[in-house]
Amino acid sequence: MLSNNANSCLLCKSKASCFYSLNQEELGFADLNRAEILYRKGEILAKQGNFYTHIIYLQQGMVKVYKELSDGSNLILNIFKEGSLIGLPFLFNNHQVLDYSVSAILDTVVCAIDRKTVEKLISENSEFASKVVGILNQCTLYNYDRIVSLTHKQLNGRFADTLLFLSKNIYESNDFKLTLSRKDLAEYTGVSVMSIIRAIKDFKTDGIINVNGNHIEILKPEMLETISRTG
Repeated sequence: MLSNNANSCLLCKSKASCFYSLNQEELGFADLNRAEILYRKGEILAKQGNFYTHIIYLQQGMVKVYKELSDGSNLILNIFKEGSLIGLPFLFNNHQVLDYSVSAILDTVVCAIDRKTVEKLISENSEFASKVVGILNQCTLYNYDRIVSLTHKQLNGRFADTLLFLSKNIYESNDFKLTLSRKDLAEYTGVSVMSIIRAIKDFKTDGIINVNGNHIEILKPEMLETISRTG
């Protein structure tokens, strides 16, 4: 039975790109096995150590995926905006316990889709499976770059990488209002809050960026690229 709900997968205009590869029957099946949930800013969508049961699709908002470390600190692994799927690496995996947490940076609306449902759709629709693999490949390449940044670059190189990621992938502009706190910036860059404050001051003094409260303008993107390459 297919849903006639205006927010159903059949009629949704903001579903993940890979879901456009599904036919009406498959979309109806997905629709019967999902839940739409609103999370307020700061709320936890998924907790490290809990059982993993759903793929999360971001309809609106922004979230951070982070590792809770044994010393009580966090390392932000990635930041996702609307249109993103979270949890794909766990598909077809017997490991069912989350090894990261997810929390909302902004008020966020998600579709939580049953994991087994997505696995069934992948098994039965090769075009859908191909597009999911493409998303996973992008995540793998991103992770390679993150490993290099966190293990082989000094503070300036890491912070340049952070600013480039935010401008290119999150805000899609060199002039943006930052929705992350200074603590978030530090946890994504893998340094202390004081180090981030110092880096912001140094980049501003050097004329690379202009900062006014939470508003950041990248004045010299080519210099950021150079700092990123040299580390």
